[in-house]
Amino acid sequence: MSAPDGGAAAPDHGPVQRAVIDGVPVFTAGGRERTTAALVFGVGLRDETFATIEVTHLVEHLAMAALPRTHLRCNAVTDVDSTAFFATGRPQAVGAFLEGVCRALADLPTDRLAAEAGVLQAEGCGSTSSTVSALWAARYGLTGPGLTVSAGPGPHHLTEDAVRAHAARWFVRGNAALWCHGPLPAGLRLPLPAGPRPPRRLPVPRPQDGPVWTRTDAPGVGLLLATDTPADAALAVGVQVVGERLRDRARHGRGLSYRVDSLTLDLAADRREVALVVDARAGHDAEVADLVWRTFAELCADGPTPEEVGHAVAGLEAELDEEDAAGAELADAAYCAATGLPFRPAAATLAAWRAVTPADATAALRRAEPTAVLAVPDTASWDGPAGVARRPLCGTLPELPEGTLFRPPLHRRLLDPAARVALVVSREGLAHRDADGDVHGVPWSRVEALVPTDEGRGLTVVSRDLCCVHVHPDRYGPRAVAAVLERAPAGTLLGRPASEAPEYAAV
Repeated sequence: MSAPDGGAAAPDHGPVQRAVIDGVPVFTAGGRERTTAALVFGVGLRDETFATIEVTHLVEHLAMAALPRTHLRCNAVTDVDSTAFFATGRPQAVGAFLEGVCRALADLPTDRLAAEAGVLQAEGCGSTSSTVSALWAARYGLTGPGLTVSAGPGPHHLTEDAVRAHAARWFVRGNAALWCHGPLPAGLRLPLPAGPRPPRRLPVPRPQDGPVWTRTDAPGVGLLLATDTPADAALAVGVQVVGERLRDRARHGRGLSYRVDSLTLDLAADRREVALVVDARAGHDAEVADLVWRTFAELCADGPTPEEVGHAVAGLEAELDEEDAAGAELADAAYCAATGLPFRPAAATLAAWRAVTPADATAALRRAEPTAVLAVPDTASWDGPAGVARRPLCGTLPELPEGTLFRPPLHRRLLDPAARVALVVSREGLAHRDADGDVHGVPWSRVEALVPTDEGRGLTVVSRDLCCVHVHPDRYGPRAVAAVLERAPAGTLLGRPASEAPEYAAV
């Protein structure tokens, strides 16, 4: 296929054809009378910070808000690692939509910033504690995909400068790709701002030299595995077998679960995270957690049968034989082009799966076992798998360290068990003993943000290691707030929403 803008066409990827329009790679396939297309950007929640959570979603909303009313079937979505604008309809209507999105991204209607921030809050799609998010946070803390565990300070904290800077950095030609299933709109233009793909920060995982388990406030049981083998077909097959055994045992055999789902996230060509999530009948989280770990450990030890491997491959064959398989391959090609990941045609993936033997799947599961993180709801009465270390989700200390001690007044501690807490501010960091006696430590180097309380007198210290310490003058006195402000790293104090005046002078 020749490139509409005169550039040389890339090699043919089978049914997927590639061209370039206005510097944006375009992947097309025929077979439909109407057009379905999506403009994909390699930016998502993993590319934000705690202070800017929801900024990508806000850019998406502002761009959509700039478009004229239409009966075209169109929408947009922001995910953990990509953002897409998509539409289905007559080719020329889809083309007008795509061009409108590009022009809006080049000049966002930031006069609608407050309104769209409100829409985001009403939509309720801020990051929530899903089991997969909890698994990512257990691995990476409040960085990369781990950010999805938090709703952040809220979109009303985002300034016009921050939103425009994010759009100018990420929503550019070099970070975009388009896929189109059906007729390519005639004369299509994609007038995005010029710019290269920004380098993506690779989050640093918490140190781990063997499998661990942790408690979370998310529902369901989750297992997270990592691999540095690009397109690890053997691990993919192995995880499919784990999932199938769990369906047989947890759902069909014991009636403990309804769904077993898996999700793969490629942070780089050689950094893949594979999550397996199993829901649980109320009151049976512990049984499901035990079953998940025993099934995984059993397959690491003994491996799958040839029949189980064959069943996993047959499942992929059936998936690739579905009516919209061509559309899925187009979407994957555009996603890989936008994110900089290598694209593998479906036929190549299927060939790799067919080549996997039971011994290959066993070896892949064993290689991944030291990276395993098992997430268990904190409501489960369970002591974890035998021989597997428990790792708290956030940073803890055996006892309060030396430093300046702040506590609520004695009469409050005597009358209210919830007031039996303590705060220590030292040169090294902040420590907090909660009402249960657990001590949480936050080194100053790990402080991600200081979030002002609603009335502006206190602070919440947010750690990259998932600890949150509330420091308020009504609890610890004004000197505690001043001590934290004095020691915390520069630039970590978040501003108040523009509509509210800061009140730190009252502390």
